Amino acid sequence: MSGVEVTEFLALLALLLGGGMIGAGIMKKIKFPTIIGFILIGMIAGPYGLGIVDDVELINLLAELGIIILLFVVGLEFSLQKLRKAGIKAIIVGMSELSIMFFLAYVGAYSFGWTHLESLYLAGILSISSTAISLRIMRDLKLVKTKEFNTVITILIVEDLAAVLLLVILGNASAGAELDFTGVGILILQSLTFFVIALGLGIKLIPKLLEKIHGLNIPEGPFITALALGFGLAVLAHFLGQSSAIGAFIMGMIIASSKHSESITKKVLPLRDFFGVIFFVSIGMLVNINSIPAVVLISIPIAILAVVGKFVGNFFGASIGGHDVTGASTIGSVMVPRGEFSFIMAKQAVDSGAVRDSLYPVTMLVTLVTMFCMPLLLRIFPTLADKSSAIPMRILNPIHVVGRFFYNLMNTPDDNNQFTKMLKAHGPKFFVNLTIVIAILAVIDYFNDDMIMMINEIGIPLAIDPEILLTIISMLLIIYPVVAMLGKIEKLVTNISDVLSTKLIPADTKIIEEKPLHRLLRNIFFVGFILILIAIIQPYIGDIEFIPFLPFIISGIGLAFAIILIADSVFVFQKLSHGHIMDSLMKEDEESPHE
Repeated sequence: MSGVEVTEFLALLALLLGGGMIGAGIMKKIKFPTIIGFILIGMIAGPYGLGIVDDVELINLLAELGIIILLFVVGLEFSLQKLRKAGIKAIIVGMSELSIMFFLAYVGAYSFGWTHLESLYLAGILSISSTAISLRIMRDLKLVKTKEFNTVITILIVEDLAAVLLLVILGNASAGAELDFTGVGILILQSLTFFVIALGLGIKLIPKLLEKIHGLNIPEGPFITALALGFGLAVLAHFLGQSSAIGAFIMGMIIASSKHSESITKKVLPLRDFFGVIFFVSIGMLVNINSIPAVVLISIPIAILAVVGKFVGNFFGASIGGHDVTGASTIGSVMVPRGEFSFIMAKQAVDSGAVRDSLYPVTMLVTLVTMFCMPLLLRIFPTLADKSSAIPMRILNPIHVVGRFFYNLMNTPDDNNQFTKMLKAHGPKFFVNLTIVIAILAVIDYFNDDMIMMINEIGIPLAIDPEILLTIISMLLIIYPVVAMLGKIEKLVTNISDVLSTKLIPADTKIIEEKPLHRLLRNIFFVGFILILIAIIQPYIGDIEFIPFLPFIISGIGLAFAIILIADSVFVFQKLSHGHIMDSLMKEDEESPHE
């Protein structure tokens, strides 16, 4: 670098850090997340704003470096022991909210006419909350010593792990692999192989290496070695076709298993803050402001979906975890903001060239909306920040009651045994049939071209196109396993209904209230099953040239059934709300104080 180039680089750093802090200070004054200030300053000063900084290549480099450092620190702070300590119930809470948001976002994006890959990317972008913002808000509200804080920590751990897996799988898919069942299976296998080998060898070797470095009595030795190892595995991951940021994350996880991890993490945190500011300001600079007006209309429904879906998903998950309405509303509100992982996914998607460029400004607008909405949600809903509610409680009660059903199912040791027996009785057969459905579609999809060629060569007279014939055969073949899965769901619902009826309904009204309870649970399970089935079938039928509108028909039919079941659930809930079940659940809320 020449003297002039060094001066320009230093000026850029001064602008990134100084400008970022000015923006953060303004946001702090008006009580909004400081990350908004970093992003807005970047948008104003960047090449698409005032043009104070116009070297897009250098901005990209700084953003990439920021991503690697951020994921390295996430790996350091991530621990499998934390997941084990949280327990299976807490993990179920995290997985339930993540699944709800992911499915809603995927179906929503696909209904807008986006491709499967774009829909999956948007689902990933909207599913992951901002760890930095959520934890900062909980600390600002002085909720660190509450069970709500512990639940938020667990959900964020689950989301971080899911985000890393999504980055790996979608990164390989966008690099050129065809996104069919076979391709996805191979990608998952490749990613898991790299993950397992790197993690397995690393946990055996790296702690011993750090121990030897520590023995040299060089104060900064373990810290510098940890950074070198993080950058080294990032480079290796890149050469092996994986994301370099994922390599840094894995090395962070490996170092977290060392007894020196705590001291290393303390020294890395200032580096994370430094590159965190650079990352968010750089991300703002990469947004083409001129493209924002063109994506405003599509961003509005996506933003509504992002806010509502994330709040409902976390509110429902927190209810399953045993929180009352106030605690569940608090968790739902603080988990709404998206942040670092959303930007990382959007950048990876656009840089690959496999998705539309508009995904980046859409992500930016939606993310900013979620950040601005979070303080408002804390005031609108009954939360630990403000227990008064600006909305009627009957809107939240149905979701809370359903969550309480599942909480009661898993609450006591006896119920755990019953729940385990139910899963063992019906779970394996359900997943066997699900695997059969996926296998049938995957095999026919894989050999589709060969079978069509064979039919044409033999000259078999057909009344319809061979591709349509194969599609019909596929649908006929999966009818039996689908019906079998519905039967298993019905049996599981019956067992759950029996357990909850015994626990929540007095004997004298059991006959009256048991049937509506069974109907409500059946509707909930069937809606989830419909969404899963649509997600499985859509990638297969999306490539049929002769019926390009078939995916929309399948989605429309599935969503119509889901809406009917949801409407019926609301009707049934109105019946239950006047019975003993509601009284039992609301009484438990009153008896469960916050820690």
